[in-house]
Amino acid sequence: MEYSENRTDSKKYKEEYLRGINAIIEKKTEEAGKKRAEYIKNVFTEPEKYRADLKKLLGWPLTKNGVKAPPAADATFLSEEDGHRVYRMRIQALDGLTLTGLYFESTLSGARPLVVALHGGLGTPELISGFLGDTANYNDMLARVKKYGVDVFAPQLLLWDKKKYAVDYDRADVDEKLKSVGSSVTAVEIYAIMRAIDYFEKEKKISSFGMVGLSYGGFYTLRTAALDLRIKSAISCSFFGDGQSAFSGDRSWFGSAEKFDNAEIAALVYPRRLCIEVGLKDELFDVSGARRSYGRLKEICHTVGTDWVDYIEFDGAHEFCRDDGPIERMINDLK
Repeated sequence: MEYSENRTDSKKYKEEYLRGINAIIEKKTEEAGKKRAEYIKNVFTEPEKYRADLKKLLGWPLTKNGVKAPPAADATFLSEEDGHRVYRMRIQALDGLTLTGLYFESTLSGARPLVVALHGGLGTPELISGFLGDTANYNDMLARVKKYGVDVFAPQLLLWDKKKYAVDYDRADVDEKLKSVGSSVTAVEIYAIMRAIDYFEKEKKISSFGMVGLSYGGFYTLRTAALDLRIKSAISCSFFGDGQSAFSGDRSWFGSAEKFDNAEIAALVYPRRLCIEVGLKDELFDVSGARRSYGRLKEICHTVGTDWVDYIEFDGAHEFCRDDGPIERMINDLK
């Protein structure tokens, strides 16, 4: 080859190509927003249709049909303290898949609510429970829930710190492989949480269910509450963004921008109680995204109002709000 050139000579063509792809994304995202606004119009008159659509979007095993018997489970007693008996639970969520978690069983007599407490990225049930000492940005979330005399179940999701726990995994790779076979990591984990609820539901001492989560835990809280009507009250903290933060990585599915952003998913919680908490100084999810998403939720709810949802901005970063008000309201909803 006689002709030669510097690498920089083709730079402008690569830049042109990239601009073209980004322009396509911008145009298609705008079009998807319009389709989503039209799609969601009947959410309050046909909620089960939309739940079925969301399950189909997320994939198997949420699309499984048929009556499910409560799953098999075993419990290992760990301790008794602060009015609770503590167990490590193993629940058979699917053939070959065991969901583990910590169960705090109140020593109070009589039926009582159970709250599912979900950790976020790099988190574990042991961290949010205070087993490891300081609970970091969870601000003693689990302890502040269980002090009201309710039962609490904290499951382990595929989000732990790989270095600290020396159990390696690639969540993005797992999600891609699951999506290639019609599933997703989100679908599998929501289904596992719902199977845990199936297990606890058969316990006569459990009267109702709530859910609370931080960050990824807030992501799962919002979606599980939208799909599972047994969850009567939920708190989703430090997650509720829109657009760019909502449609990326394991938070995105084929065509999802045309149907469900966080606002549309939140609408499926109606008329049950939903509390959305966002930090004004959140370094991961800018509060402006939450404001746009909540504004969109109010538009969707123009016929039913938003008395069922609390939107709270607190003076904090990417953390669980230190105000117990939302927790107290959730407990009152459940009792």
